[in-house]
Amino acid sequence: MKTNIIQNITGGLVVIVAILFAGMLTFNDILPNLNGWKRITTIIVLVLYASYRFSRIYKDFKKDNQQNQRI
Repeated sequence: MKTNIIQNITGGLVVIVAILFAGMLTFNDILPNLNGWKRITTIIVLVLYASYRFSRIYKDFKKDNQQNQRI
Protein backbone atom coordinates (compact mmCIF):
# COMPACT_ATOMS: atom_id res chain seq x y z
CA MET A 1 0.00 0.00 0.00
CA LYS A 2 2.84 2.43 0.78
CA THR A 3 4.45 1.76 -2.58
CA ASN A 4 1.20 2.69 -4.34
CA ILE A 5 1.31 6.09 -2.68
CA ILE A 6 4.90 6.63 -3.81
CA GLN A 7 4.05 5.50 -7.35
CA ASN A 8 1.03 7.81 -7.46
CA ILE A 9 3.05 10.80 -6.26
CA THR A 10 5.77 10.09 -8.82
CA GLY A 11 3.16 9.65 -11.54
CA GLY A 12 1.54 12.94 -10.55
CA LEU A 13 4.86 14.71 -10.86
CA VAL A 14 5.36 13.16 -14.30
CA VAL A 15 1.91 14.42 -15.33
CA ILE A 16 2.74 17.95 -14.15
CA VAL A 17 6.13 17.99 -15.89
CA ALA A 18 4.68 16.64 -19.16
CA ILE A 19 1.88 19.23 -19.19
CA LEU A 20 4.31 22.05 -18.36
CA PHE A 21 6.74 20.99 -21.06
CA ALA A 22 3.95 20.69 -23.63
CA GLY A 23 2.77 24.18 -22.67
CA MET A 24 6.28 25.57 -22.98
CA LEU A 25 6.64 23.99 -26.41
CA THR A 26 3.28 25.42 -27.43
CA PHE A 27 3.88 29.02 -26.41
CA ASN A 28 7.69 29.43 -26.44
CA ASP A 29 10.44 28.64 -28.92
CA ILE A 30 12.71 26.86 -26.43
CA LEU A 31 13.97 24.28 -28.93
CA PRO A 32 14.70 26.06 -32.22
CA ASN A 33 15.37 22.82 -34.12
CA LEU A 34 11.92 21.47 -33.24
CA ASN A 35 9.64 23.03 -35.87
CA GLY A 36 6.58 22.07 -37.85
CA TRP A 37 5.12 18.60 -37.58
CA LYS A 38 7.83 17.43 -35.16
CA ARG A 39 6.81 20.08 -32.65
CA ILE A 40 3.11 19.31 -32.98
CA THR A 41 3.75 15.56 -32.69
CA THR A 42 5.85 16.06 -29.57
CA ILE A 43 3.14 18.19 -27.95
CA ILE A 44 0.45 15.63 -28.79
CA VAL A 45 2.53 12.75 -27.44
CA LEU A 46 3.24 14.64 -24.20
CA VAL A 47 -0.44 15.45 -23.66
CA LEU A 48 -1.54 11.88 -24.44
CA TYR A 49 1.09 10.45 -22.09
CA ALA A 50 0.05 12.83 -19.31
CA SER A 51 -3.60 11.85 -19.74
CA TYR A 52 -2.68 8.15 -19.71
CA ARG A 53 -0.67 8.55 -16.50
CA PHE A 54 -3.47 10.58 -14.93
CA SER A 55 -6.02 7.88 -15.77
CA ARG A 56 -3.83 5.23 -14.15
CA ILE A 57 -3.42 7.36 -11.02
CA TYR A 58 -7.19 7.92 -10.90
CA LYS A 59 -7.85 4.17 -11.22
CA ASP A 60 -5.40 3.41 -8.40
CA PHE A 61 -6.99 5.99 -6.09
CA LYS A 62 -10.45 4.69 -6.92
CA LYS A 63 -9.39 1.08 -6.27
CA ASP A 64 -7.74 2.01 -2.96
CA ASN A 65 -10.83 3.95 -1.91
CA GLN A 66 -13.10 0.97 -2.66
CA GLN A 67 -10.82 -1.38 -0.72
CA ASN A 68 -10.78 0.99 2.28
CA GLN A 69 -14.59 1.17 2.27
CA ARG A 70 -14.89 -2.63 2.38
CA ILE A 71 -12.71 -2.84 5.48
